[in-house]
Parts: sequence; C-alpha cells; structure tokens
Amino acid sequence: MDLPNCFPGTVVPVSPVGLLTGIFSVTNGITLSQVCEITGLEPGTIQNWIKRGYVSHPVDRKYSKEQLARIILINFLRETFVIEKVANLLSYVNGDLLDDSDNIMDDSEIYQCLCDILLTKGLKEDISFDELSEKIDEKLINFEEPYEGAKDRLKLVLQAMIYAWWSAEYKAIANKLTENI
Repeated sequence: MDLPNCFPGTVVPVSPVGLLTGIFSVTNGITLSQVCEITGLEPGTIQNWIKRGYVSHPVDRKYSKEQLARIILINFLRETFVIEKVANLLSYVNGDLLDDSDNIMDDSEIYQCLCDILLTKGLKEDISFDELSEKIDEKLINFEEPYEGAKDRLKLVLQAMIYAWWSAEYKAIANKLTENI
C-alpha cells in the first residue's frame, strides 16, 4: 500500500510540515467551519460529538490543537470502529475525555506520533506485530510515563489505531473494486 495522500482523518494533502504544527503556528484556534474544511465533516457531526462528551466545547467559538486532533482521531477511527469503541479507545489512554489532567499523552501528540509512523516510507501493512511494536517503541523512546504501565497503554492504543487505519484503507479499496458489480 502506498503512503497516504492526505493526513489521516483529513482531506489535507500530506506535506513536510506536520498538519497541526502548520495550522497552529499561525493561529491559537480555528473555527468550526475550518475544522469542517480540514476534516470533511459536517458541523452537525462535530456538534453531536461535543454533546455526547467525546470532544470538549470550543472556547470563544475556537477549537484548539488538541480538540482538532481529537476530532481527526475520531473521524478516522470511526471508519473501522463504532463511535462508542472509539471513545473507549481514547479513554483508555486519556481517562475522562473532557478532563485533560488525566491524559497519558495529549491528543495532538498522539496524532503526530501516529502520522510519523503511518507516513514512514517503507512501512507496509504486512509488517509483523513485533516489527510494528518496535517502530512504536522508537517513537516513544523519550516518553516519560506519568504512572507505571502508561507507556504500555499508549503503545496498545497506537497499535490499534494503525491497524484501524489499514483496515479502513482496505475497506476503501474493496468498495472501489466492487463499485460496478
């Protein structure tokens, strides 16, 4: 499988500058319409996620880097998992989804780590579980656990997210192949 053309969970083409770094280097928040433009989501979908407690409310109608990362993560994970499973996965590493004080790692850092792994040249979907585990370990080499076992939780979630991404890619290919049947 080739490298993705767009950053995972978005309609933004991959570029050398990281997605979140590029956007938030020039602003301290973005509007709902900008979030929708980046993700391809409808405003009602995002507002529903806020109502359901998956994403915190914007401050002064502006979404932060962390909120955008959460929305992007939910967006791409829902291609593989039901929304409740996505919430459980995110809660596994970050506890209460509306309380940042119990986070193992900020959502924007999780997303960046995920992009760094998925956008690595030579990374193939047929990589063994152990090889993928080693790639994740390389990315988390400087990660300091807030408590014992936090790194293992984070690693498990990253593995699940990567396999979910590949699953969604295969699903898209299968759908394309069967369009004319």
